[in-house]
Amino acid sequence: MPYFKWKGKNRKGKITKDSIVAIDKNDALIKLKNRGISVISIKQPPKDIEIPFLKRKVKDQELVAVTKQLSIMIGAGLPLDESLNIIAEQTTNIKLSDIIYDIKKKIESGSTFANALRKYPDVFSKLYANMIESAEASGNMYSVLKRLTSMIEKRLALKRKIKGALIYPTIVSVVAIGVIALILTFVIPTFSNLYSSVNMRLPVLTQFVIDLSNFLKANIVYILLAITIIAVIVHIMYKKMYKVHRFLDNLMLHLPVVGIIIRKSSISNFANILSSLSASGIDILEALDIGAKTAGNLIIEEALLDIKNSVKAGENLSVSMAKSEEFPTMVIQMVSVGEETGTLDEMLGNVSNYYEEEVDIAVKNLTTMLEPIIIVFLGGAIGLLVIAMYLPIFKIGEAIK
Repeated sequence: MPYFKWKGKNRKGKITKDSIVAIDKNDALIKLKNRGISVISIKQPPKDIEIPFLKRKVKDQELVAVTKQLSIMIGAGLPLDESLNIIAEQTTNIKLSDIIYDIKKKIESGSTFANALRKYPDVFSKLYANMIESAEASGNMYSVLKRLTSMIEKRLALKRKIKGALIYPTIVSVVAIGVIALILTFVIPTFSNLYSSVNMRLPVLTQFVIDLSNFLKANIVYILLAITIIAVIVHIMYKKMYKVHRFLDNLMLHLPVVGIIIRKSSISNFANILSSLSASGIDILEALDIGAKTAGNLIIEEALLDIKNSVKAGENLSVSMAKSEEFPTMVIQMVSVGEETGTLDEMLGNVSNYYEEEVDIAVKNLTTMLEPIIIVFLGGAIGLLVIAMYLPIFKIGEAIK
């Protein structure tokens, strides 16, 4: 559906401008009039040229906002199509607005809400669509939408914690490497010219630093290009080649501290999803399949698919998880209690909350550990360069004595 850029006065007489999604220009004018906007100018902008890797994506925050708004409107008794129409008009992301309008049209044409969502798998995951399908079957749309909102918010919060913890050490590391590169490229050559002019024999450490500086200065462009090419190749191989993907995911799981965070965040995410799906009445096999595909790590995904096959063959979930050796004893015990008492969704929710807190602690520990390591590395590297450059001067002083 097209959108129009407009400029006008609001009820207070203040000039403002924005964009609005509408069927045509007349529809846009009617909508603006209903908002109390006195239109000064309105026009439809030219269509953007869309380059595949530069297309604007729907962010998790936007999906959370849409789901939350929809749950509030449904809870207030508004019909689904009217709720979708209001959300589409208020959404600032034009792509998302168009998608919501199209979903509304499909529902009005006889499609179910879940099937309409499945037309956009890059925005609404299989998990999202399946939970909506269960809501349509049970007539409990409001509760399911609230659960979906909570689940997406928890997953988003977990991502933010991990990303937030890594921002500071990453910036410091980049600055540290940059400072060392600048010293090697611009400062060391000054000393090199000085020592070459007096034609003196240099200590091994000093000569090594000068050689490294000369190499870096002569090949910096090629080095950066090689690093970029290697990073791109590894990224493509990770996405396209199963063996590389599996090797790197397995390596990440076994890294000190980082591996613990990845494993705990995967368990928290899986438990959260399985709890929500189970509470929504979705079959355990389907829930395990969806949970596996959203695990975020291929090793955990394979373990969950093996568990699904074992459950399908008649085993209890807790027994199957114990055989996989990828889940801690506490998780298995909680699942076992949930199976025995019929409160599996509640127990899985407790597991998710527990491991979310564990991830928070592990992330803080990682940040605390990395800070001194980076500082020591930066101080040590710069100190070594300074010593290497001043060693010949010390030797000259000793010789004069």
